[in-house]
Amino acid sequence: MENKLTFLELEQLVKDRRYQAIRDAFDYYNLVDLTNHVENLDLNEILLLFKILRKDITAEIFTYLSSEKQEDIITSFTGPQIAGMLENLYTDDIVDFLEEMPANVVKHILTNATAEQRAEINLLLSYPEDSAGSIMTTDFVELKASDTVKKSIQKIKQQGKVAETISYCYVVDINRVLVGSIKLRDILFADEDELISDLMDTDIVCVATTDDQEHTAALIRKYDVSVLPVVNNESRLIGVITADDIIDVITEETTEDIQKMAAVIPTSDSYLRTGVLEMTKSRIAWLLVLMVSATFTGLIIQGYEVQLASIPALAAAIPMIMSTGGNAGCQSSTMVIRGIAIDHMRIKDFGLVLWKELRVSLGIGLVLFVVNFFRLWIFMPSDTLMTDLVISLTLFLTVILANLTGGILPLVALVFKQDPAAMASPLITTIVDALALIIYFNLAMAFLGNLM
Repeated sequence: MENKLTFLELEQLVKDRRYQAIRDAFDYYNLVDLTNHVENLDLNEILLLFKILRKDITAEIFTYLSSEKQEDIITSFTGPQIAGMLENLYTDDIVDFLEEMPANVVKHILTNATAEQRAEINLLLSYPEDSAGSIMTTDFVELKASDTVKKSIQKIKQQGKVAETISYCYVVDINRVLVGSIKLRDILFADEDELISDLMDTDIVCVATTDDQEHTAALIRKYDVSVLPVVNNESRLIGVITADDIIDVITEETTEDIQKMAAVIPTSDSYLRTGVLEMTKSRIAWLLVLMVSATFTGLIIQGYEVQLASIPALAAAIPMIMSTGGNAGCQSSTMVIRGIAIDHMRIKDFGLVLWKELRVSLGIGLVLFVVNFFRLWIFMPSDTLMTDLVISLTLFLTVILANLTGGILPLVALVFKQDPAAMASPLITTIVDALALIIYFNLAMAFLGNLM
């Protein structure tokens, strides 16, 4: 077989009803790659695949499909088919797609779930959105400190069949309070009569069910672990969060931050799956705010109409000054916002950020001052040297102001308990534009007053 099966080849296998060839393909090829092809098949063709493939394979395929395809499949399934699907899905994966389904579909699914599954699903759904509890799985391996290695291996064989991961096992006392953790390899290489209490690690990194999912992602990144236990307020083990769930969280949070930094209200779906009306609403709000706030910029320019008429070169430089200032501010805010997200910078770092941005802006501003002065001198010889100096000096001061504003605003957002990405980025350009024009016209009046 070749390394890749194309969509057309898979589609042809389905149309020709070559069932054994289809089973062989799904056993041989990468399931994630094949799922991309399944996504593009007709619903009837997908349902045929789900009938002839093993339940564990179809369950995994189902988790990779879009919410629209998942809904179509579930509504086409009979009760027993749904029950069979749920048996092969991890609880957190069930919750993930339930959150995207309409109420009638959710009811249809829960009706066909077992009592135990419903209890686990309701538990995860009861936690706040974006909390550790909402993304954890209750399928994990649990051991006792008094267990021997031999008994632990037996438990792993029993519990591991449904556990989402067995690389880490967690140790609890009689009250299910988390007391330690142990790696599977440490169990496998230990003597069978050794006690888990002698092998386990009692220095446990864990999160509470109500902790924010971003905090959870930061802990997994900081301690370089693939699994993190989740406990309640009594330190009892409730579930675990695996690295694959955290990757989804990081992707979601990063996408949300990027959208906010672009003055877009975050949307839940991907670009192609977001409707035109929803996307319009997500973009228009901040654009209206920024348009209205630009009134101040217009009023400033209007106040200096006479001066601009006397020296046209001043008006020609306004777009360059404003765009450079806005870009410099966005660069600064982006760096600080990522620093807040990754390095956990807080308001106490205000002085460090201010000092760093001041030094950086001085370097950038000086380079731009020199380059711009000679650019104007060479390409616009009709301007006076004093005009070139005013424009370049304004550019220098604007860059300093923009960098400081871009560095400070995200930290100010933390003081008011606001999202730095949402508060800082859309406001920077408006603030910098207005202040840059004030600096520009005041410098022009000071140095070129006799020409005006």
